[in-house]
Amino acid sequence: MQRTLTILYEFRDALLYGLGITISLSVLSMLLALVVGLIAALGMLSRRRWVRVPATFYVEFCRNTPILVQLVWVHYAWPEIFGLKFTAFYSSLVALTLQTSGYLAEEYRGGIEGVDKGQVEAAKSLGMTHARLMARIVLPQAIMRSVPGLLNQFVTCFKSTSIVSVIAVPDLMYQAGLIVSATFLTMPIYTIIAMIYFVVVFAISRSVRWATRKLPTTGYFGAAA
Repeated sequence: MQRTLTILYEFRDALLYGLGITISLSVLSMLLALVVGLIAALGMLSRRRWVRVPATFYVEFCRNTPILVQLVWVHYAWPEIFGLKFTAFYSSLVALTLQTSGYLAEEYRGGIEGVDKGQVEAAKSLGMTHARLMARIVLPQAIMRSVPGLLNQFVTCFKSTSIVSVIAVPDLMYQAGLIVSATFLTMPIYTIIAMIYFVVVFAISRSVRWATRKLPTTGYFGAAA
């Protein structure tokens, strides 16, 4: 055990760098997915078929294909199909955004459909335009309803980053593989890496629970609208 701790201390810079890559991918992909997911959700609820059908296909595709398949598809197939070639980091960012946005779109859609129909009808009777209705009444309440699911999806996104090492992104798992190759201490190193993931995810999960309890009720927005 002492030898393992000594080796971990020796490779601490690599592990911290890998953890930084993992956190950066999680945060960036989540921020992008928040926007893309909202656009996709609005598309799925559109009355225009030419908008609704592609948006629904996008969401279903992102939700029903494994993250590993999306990662390999973006990194190796996109250059052939679309002529777009990314570095391993940006391919990972795109793949994580694709899958996360698909799940967030469903969270948004559930929030939008859960808004009291009476408020919508009252706003329409007052002559409020659809754009203003969505911006001032529907979306504030829908987003607030969706926050617990959005925060939980960030936890899932963080855990999903562990797969990006397969295309040589120097994240935490990739650095662990390098350390194992140099030391041959497979079990101790990966056990420590598992504990690092546990500590970070546990901290995020507790923060999510705390933030969820502190959120104002949806009635606040309903009253303000």
